[in-house]
Amino acid sequence: MRHAAVKRTLAVIVIALGISTAIPSAERMGYPPEEFTARRQKLTKALGSGTVLLFGASGPTPGTRFRQDNDFYYLTGNEGLNAAFVMDLSSGASFMFLPKLTEREIRYEGGNWLEEPGAARKYGVTSVQPLSELHEFLARRRAIAGANVLWTRLSERDFVNEGRADVAIQTARRLISPFSQQPTEDAARITALRAQFPYYEMKDLVPALDRLRMIKSAREIEILRYNGRISAEAVKRAMQASGPGKYEYELEAEAKYWQVKHGFQGDAYPAIIGSGPMGNQWHYEDNGRQMKAGELIVMDYAGSLDYQTTDITRTWPVSGTFTDAQLKAYECVLEAQKAIIAAIKPGVTRQAVQAIADGVYKKHGFDSRYSMMGHYVGMSVHDVGDWTLPFEAGMVMAIEPIIDLPGMHIRIEDSVLVTPTGTEILSTAVPKEVEEVIALLKQRK
Repeated sequence: MRHAAVKRTLAVIVIALGISTAIPSAERMGYPPEEFTARRQKLTKALGSGTVLLFGASGPTPGTRFRQDNDFYYLTGNEGLNAAFVMDLSSGASFMFLPKLTEREIRYEGGNWLEEPGAARKYGVTSVQPLSELHEFLARRRAIAGANVLWTRLSERDFVNEGRADVAIQTARRLISPFSQQPTEDAARITALRAQFPYYEMKDLVPALDRLRMIKSAREIEILRYNGRISAEAVKRAMQASGPGKYEYELEAEAKYWQVKHGFQGDAYPAIIGSGPMGNQWHYEDNGRQMKAGELIVMDYAGSLDYQTTDITRTWPVSGTFTDAQLKAYECVLEAQKAIIAAIKPGVTRQAVQAIADGVYKKHGFDSRYSMMGHYVGMSVHDVGDWTLPFEAGMVMAIEPIIDLPGMHIRIEDSVLVTPTGTEILSTAVPKEVEEVIALLKQRK
């Protein structure tokens, strides 16, 4: 797969310029080693001098397929457990440290780069060493001029379905209990580093890393385009499976099947399929209710492929026809979303787009509190990014204006790529125009 990825490098460049190419119906594309080398070079320029130290996930992901720490994978492409990465910013030299595995571990779980001949050259790093050598390696760097600044992650990590702010909020909620006062793994690691290496000046790697992650590369855009299309088709299949008497989980099954069939490694977040009163519960995940005629369904679901996520929501009537009140709110949200997307282009600010969205809501007579809900997407579905910056080509975000009233929730969400001249909607494969939605629902068996 890696050889095939390298052969497609020129094709990726063409795709990044907005020229469509045929993509196989089921494929995990992955990244060539050059992708990670380029990211590290950009980070070196952004930070200037010092030593970068970053750690991978220390254990498997319970109950699901393993997924490496986002920041660690972004810089290394390595999916080994208990891995560490060091980079000398003055030279760009990079060093991987991995645990020496037993024969039993290798037999049951597979090996890591230590067991792979020529791994350093293959993956574009200076050396691959046993994790047991990391402490002495860092201690010896004390004698290198300019290396005493240690760039590491001092902010929260993010996960596939939780951004850094989400993690901070969840940690704060946990600390409410007097019996859940243990520090996070990251916090404990920072304390240990400061105690064992007091001569290092520690600085937060996250702001520079987030700035890089916010602008997607050509390969990331290729993967996001494929993800957006398949995730949208999955939601479309769920719409066709809906109807009075059906259960919410039946829709989840239709969508999940389509994503797995097309190579997705997992969900971007647990499926949200809220019918009737559950539509007002924004992060409803039970999906166990039976749908009834006259109700709306709010479905928020997309997949994760090669460490890239998208985010899609559609709202539609169970019986296939909107009531007058539902239609009025739906048309407001749809018009606002289309106006927001049309206004986004490089150099435009979020504040300018917010004013446009507010105007649409006011014209329709609705409270504009949720007129421009949105967030960045990428490695996390609530991806890193700075809304104070104007839009730039390569940003990818979910645009989801909402109307939330007692007994009615309307949300229409698409993942959108900012291009040099405007935007490209990545999730067009699922309808949202009223006539198209109704026509699709009429085709249900």
